[in-house]
Amino acid sequence: MDKLTLLFIVSVSFTGLTNGVGLLPDGPLNKAVGGTVMFTTVNPPESPFVSVSWRFGDKVVIVSNIVNTTSPGYEGRITFFPSTGSLELRSLSLSDSGEYTVRITAVTEEFDGRTTLGVYERISNPSITSSPKEPIEGNSVILTCDAAGSVFTRKWMKDGSDLTQADFILHDNNRVLSFQRLKKTDKGEYSCKISNPINSMEAKHDLVVNYGPENAQIKGEQNISLGHTITLTCNAESEPPANYTWLLNGTEIHNSPEYTKKNAEPSDSGNYTCQAKNIITGRSSSSVHGVTVTVFPEGSSGCSDGCIAGIVIACLVIVGAAAVAGYFIYKKKKRPKTSSNQTVGGGGQDNTAYTGNKELNYVDIAVFHRRDGGAVQLGSQNETSEYAQVRGNNNPPSTSSPPTYDAYIQRTKRPAPQPAANVAELYAQVRKT
Repeated sequence: MDKLTLLFIVSVSFTGLTNGVGLLPDGPLNKAVGGTVMFTTVNPPESPFVSVSWRFGDKVVIVSNIVNTTSPGYEGRITFFPSTGSLELRSLSLSDSGEYTVRITAVTEEFDGRTTLGVYERISNPSITSSPKEPIEGNSVILTCDAAGSVFTRKWMKDGSDLTQADFILHDNNRVLSFQRLKKTDKGEYSCKISNPINSMEAKHDLVVNYGPENAQIKGEQNISLGHTITLTCNAESEPPANYTWLLNGTEIHNSPEYTKKNAEPSDSGNYTCQAKNIITGRSSSSVHGVTVTVFPEGSSGCSDGCIAGIVIACLVIVGAAAVAGYFIYKKKKRPKTSSNQTVGGGGQDNTAYTGNKELNYVDIAVFHRRDGGAVQLGSQNETSEYAQVRGNNNPPSTSSPPTYDAYIQRTKRPAPQPAANVAELYAQVRKT
């Protein structure tokens, strides 16, 4: 018999029984499987009652008048309270959920009431599962929220906040949360709260978005002096962290994020390649870094690029200065030489062009100057002369003026010729040898 037919029969049966309205509390009464429910009458009529009957739907649970008659399936599970007409039902099962009615017949009138009972299994073992188990950026992912028991509602949250439905879809009564194209920003803690009228429990799941490696980079010097240490570090964006492999000129040499080589040799020069690989995504990324081991002569030290540039500039400055100095020296040499004429004595002939070469000129001395400032007049040149031989200096003299008399006397260490007391005539002839 369906529910509408049952309600019609109950309605007809209880026609005119207005005094029983509210005899039972409003439902529903929610209980767990295996639990106990107490149907307590509210403001029942005074006892003793003529009869009391309880029904579950259209099925009689118990009828009490002179004797109590319990229907099969309820024996040992119920307790009837004759003074109030209340009923206790134990060992509840899911099948006990439904509508319950009571009718109390007094001497002069009848009272009735109705309520509903909901029996639920307690929620237990909540969980969230991911498919696939290791989500990868750019792929689709499904999170499923499950639990044992009678699930009434499910509510999803991320990092403690309500989800904003944008890049995911909820379906199957919020049981399934699906991402069409997973992004790095989808990483976080997802929770699913499962509830029913009896209890609620929550499941949590850390969603890890696997990606990369991306943007592999090598840090380290490019120029290394002979005997120094080479240190190169490789890094790439990756989840989980990538595995690193080093190659020198195509040959594998190391496996770790950092490569160190002490006592660098010329053979350590070349292209260092870092290969980063993610074992979950199967993707890889690489970077190349050139290293040159510089060899310097023994006893010398290396010079940086700035040092070399400074040396080059200094050399250019020196060369430029030398060129300017050479130009001025050249210009000075091109000037005409000025003749140095000096007259020895007040008269006589000039010894022109004292140039310091081996050619010696003759000079007639007419006046001889003494150290005390006086002068001696020599005789005429046609008389007998005495000769003094003067040897020329093979070394070219400076461009200065001819030596003085005092300098000449000092050089020859000979006393200067003195005139006779009678002022005899004295000739001096300079002869070329």
